[in-house]
Parts: sequence; structure tokens; C-alpha cells
Amino acid sequence: MFDFSFDAVTIKAVVTLLILAAAMYGFVSERLAPDVTALLALLALLLTGVLTPYEAFSGFSHPATISVAAVLVLSAGVERTGALTYIARRLLTPMGNSELTLTVVIMVIISAISAFINNTAAVAVFIPVVIEVCRRTSASPSRVLMPMSHAATFGGMCTLIGTSTNLVAHEFAVSQGLPGFSMFELGKVGLPMLLAGFTYMLFVGRKFLPRTQPGDVLAMQLGERYIAELIVEPGSSWTGREVNAQHFERDYDVDLIGVLRGGQALPVGELDLVLAPYDSLLVRGTLEHVLTLTSQNGLVLQRPKMFAREEQQEANDETQEGSNSTSRKAEDEHKKRDTKSQLAEVVVLTTSGLVGRTLKAARFADKYDAVVLALRRRGEVRERPSITPLSAGDMLLVEGKPDALQALAETRGFLVVGTPAHPEQRPGKLVITIVTLMAVVLLVSFGVLPIVTAATAGCAALMLTGCMRPSEVYRAIDLSLVFILAGSLALGAALNKTGITTVLADWLAGVSTDTGPFLIMVAFFVLAVVISELMSNSGTVALLGPITIAVASKMGINPMSLLAAITFGSSAAFAMPIGYQTSLMIYGPGGYRFKDFILMGIPLDLILALLALLLIPYFWPLGVR
Repeated sequence: MFDFSFDAVTIKAVVTLLILAAAMYGFVSERLAPDVTALLALLALLLTGVLTPYEAFSGFSHPATISVAAVLVLSAGVERTGALTYIARRLLTPMGNSELTLTVVIMVIISAISAFINNTAAVAVFIPVVIEVCRRTSASPSRVLMPMSHAATFGGMCTLIGTSTNLVAHEFAVSQGLPGFSMFELGKVGLPMLLAGFTYMLFVGRKFLPRTQPGDVLAMQLGERYIAELIVEPGSSWTGREVNAQHFERDYDVDLIGVLRGGQALPVGELDLVLAPYDSLLVRGTLEHVLTLTSQNGLVLQRPKMFAREEQQEANDETQEGSNSTSRKAEDEHKKRDTKSQLAEVVVLTTSGLVGRTLKAARFADKYDAVVLALRRRGEVRERPSITPLSAGDMLLVEGKPDALQALAETRGFLVVGTPAHPEQRPGKLVITIVTLMAVVLLVSFGVLPIVTAATAGCAALMLTGCMRPSEVYRAIDLSLVFILAGSLALGAALNKTGITTVLADWLAGVSTDTGPFLIMVAFFVLAVVISELMSNSGTVALLGPITIAVASKMGINPMSLLAAITFGSSAAFAMPIGYQTSLMIYGPGGYRFKDFILMGIPLDLILALLALLLIPYFWPLGVR
């Protein structure tokens, strides 16, 4: 009969597994933002007594979390100087009309940049420039953007600071008394993977991608279907018109999903149903057709009342200014052009606080001084855009003034395509920022300082020299990634504390007697790929790290080989657009579908897996040295 202590440990182990299963379901289902799911898992471990408060919240002060945050600030500092925009425009604008040459140049440039700069920042800067170049050269944006995004990931694999995944693996190894990875050590495997990935995407993978026509940024999505709400204005010619869904499809090439009157849905198929003033028409169609429908007399896109009143006030002000002098009119005309509302498409990223919330509940119009006119997502949507819970990857058609759209572009969690204004840049600080970044790289490369110390010192240098304001530093830190890392580290600590890692290690040690340590390494690599397709890749390393250490100790093999396997496996996950934030960023602008990532990504995953599994044991031998 078991004693009480054994029963208590067993119960905590079962609870930990249940919490882990619930967390994985949350990451996959996307019902909540990933950072919220990670935080709830952490709290569950705390409330159930699996972890003490110190153990549960230690992830927030873990060197891995601090290192990732500091490197994000360094990347933001380089972006703020305008260096990335300068490089993108100077090197890409003179390109010829060859789509293949353009793709090669973009991939080489962004992979080199992403080896030292956060790839999310690099991709965000390059997207509008690439679209502009594609428009000028008649290249297909869809054939360029995905290779660009994947190339940024390849570049991040080659250095310690290239991606948060590498930093988390390194800091976890150091915390366990292991040597970790040097600045360029991961490039021994990362660079061959980069070359193999380049070769595949340029000569094979691009054939799986759709060919969209270049043109206006908004026209990029003409083949994609938005859902929008149209209002019948008083005195409209639509008043009294019979509702017929077939006529909408025949005459305007849009689907009439529903009609709302006073907030209540009306039966569209009912005979003799006619439209009345203020009725809402819920339609789905391409952006071009939806906007064409709104040009019909008496139909307008639904806007919050606050925004409508603001437009009316502006119209009144313009009427009153008619008696001003000629010089004043010219000045006001210039001001009017600068403040005229514009349309832009906005991608909702995983880091957005809107994930899982509705536009109405989040008071989007009041908070961002802009209105959402239409919504598009991977699956079908049948609700009004204002009351539809948003998901990562959703594309919003937003109307607002240039300064409002610029403020939205600088808000973490959104990617604004075709932002009319440019953020404040400090080219005078370019040299200081680049020297600071180079100093961090050199100090870590020669072993003078650990990465967490060097990167934090670099952040302090940027603030002391005026390259970054404190408020900009705070915005540069991706808090959602911090919560994901803290939650994943807490789950890993719980697995270790409850003995689950020991049980797995014992089981795998028994299996290895027949299979050998190499197949164990293969199993960890594959597991890392699968989990990273569903959740944060850095979170995957934090979750699997304790298990790899326990298994390596039990089997008597080199723990760095298993850590390298989960590090590269977590980065080599390209089959799902939800695996990387950069994939979500290009999802809308590139006009991609879910299957495009699968067709391109699965062969790429297999090629990179075979190469990595051959090289990892060579550079990090499985036997303990």
C-alpha cells in the first residue's frame, strides 16, 4: 500500500498533466491569446499547489526571459534609426524585372539582417517595400513574401541572438551547469540548413505558391472575401426594395448573409420582405465588390456613431471656412489633404490584445481613433464584424486618418499594410546603435560577458545615448512572449518537480536499449517540430528543456545534442502559418491560403529535418565527452 507522500506526488503529477493538456488545447484552439493561455496554466499550477509562488513566477526573472527582452530592445533600436528601411529601399528599389533575382536578393538581405536583428521587425519593415517593388516590376507578391519570411527564420538559426528560441535554449543550458551555445556555434548547422532551404524554395517551393497580380495594396486581396455590414440610409433608393439574396449575387457578386433590423435578424428567404431605413445588410464578397456596392446611392459601410459625428463636424467646419482669404484656403487645403481619412489593411498578430475579443467589447474605434469596415479570416464568418471574436491572422479593413493609422502601426500586435506616414526615425543615432549592437556581439563571441549581461548593458547604452526613449523600450518588449516563456518555464518546472520527466527518462532509457540514442534524438526533434507548429517555438524549448536534460542524464548521453535537436526542431516548423508571427504578417498581404503554407512547408520541414539530424550528432556528439 502506498504512503500518503507518494499519493500526494502522484496527484500533483496527474494535475500537472491535466494542466499541460489543457494548455496545449488552448494553444491549438486559439480560443484565447497564447499569452493568456500560458498565464492561466501558470496560475493553475500555483493554485493547485503544484508549484510555490517563487517557483511559479521565477520564469519572469529567468535569464532566458531577460535575454529575449533585451535583444528585442536592441532590434527596436536599430529599426528606430531607420537603418532597416534605408537598407530595404536602397537595395531593393534598383532591382530589375526578374522575379527570381528579386526573390534571391530579398532572401539574402533579410537572412543576413535576421541573424542579428529580430526577424519580426525585419519582416515588418520589408513587407511594404517588397509590395512596392513588386508593383513596379510586375512581380507576384505571393511568390516573394513567403520565401522572404522563411529566409528571415533561416537567418535567425545561425546565431545565438538571431531568434528567441536559441536564447532560451542557451540560457536553460547555462542554468543547468552546461556550457550553452557560443555566438556563432549554431551556425554550424544553421548555415547548411539556410542553403538547403534557399535551394528548395527558389527552385521547387515557389511552384506551390499562388501567383497574385501586383497593384494597389488593397487590391492585393481582391480574390479574398471580406464580411461587412452595410446600412440603408433614410431616403435611400433601397428603402422599400424587396430583399432577394439571388439578386445580390447576380448584380453585385456578393453574398447576402443576413438582414438586421433593430438588432434582430430577419428571415432573408421570406417573401415580401422589404428594406427599411437603418436596416443592416450583412454581406460577404471580395473587397472590390463590397466597395462597389457601397457606391450605390443610400448604402454606407457601418461606422461607429462617434466617427460619423466627427466627419459631420469636419464638413461643417469646411463650410464655415469658405470665407477665408486665398492664402488661408491654400493652407487649409494642404491640411485637409494631410488629415483626410484613408483605408488600410491591418493584420491581427498573436501579440494583439484583441485576440479572443470583439471590436465592440474592445472599443476599437475609441481606443485607436479608427473604424473597422470589414473583416476577413481563414474560415467563414457569419457574424457582424463588430461582434465577431477576433483570431490571430485576421485581416481588418480599417478607415482612419494618417496619424491614427500610424499610431496603430506602432502598436504591438498589429501590422498595418500601406501605412501613409512613417514613424519618427533618428538617423543621427544610427552609428551609435550599430556600434552598440556590434559591441554586444563581440563581447559575447569572445566570452567576455554572458549574453544576458551584454544585451542588458546594450539596452542601457541605447537609453543613455538617446537612441531609445524609456517609453519606446517598454513598447519594444513583447510582453506576450514574456508571458508565454514564463508559463512554459513554469510548466517545465512542474514536470520536473512532480517526477514526470524522470518517468519519461526511465521509459526512454528502456526504449533506447533497442533503438539507440540517435533515434531518441530524432524523436525529440520531431516532437519539437510538431509542438512548434501549434505554439510558440521559444515556448516549446522552455517546455521540452527539462525533459531533454533528464533523459540525457538517465541515458548517459551528451545533453547539448538533445538541446540542439529541440532548438533546431522548434525553428524548423514551416507547415502552419500559426507557428511563426512572421507567417501571420504575410498571410494577408500575400493573399495566401492555409494550404499554401502546407504545400510549401511540409517538404521544407522534411529536408531541414534530414539535414539537421545528420549534422547535429557530428558537431554535438551523442556520447558524453
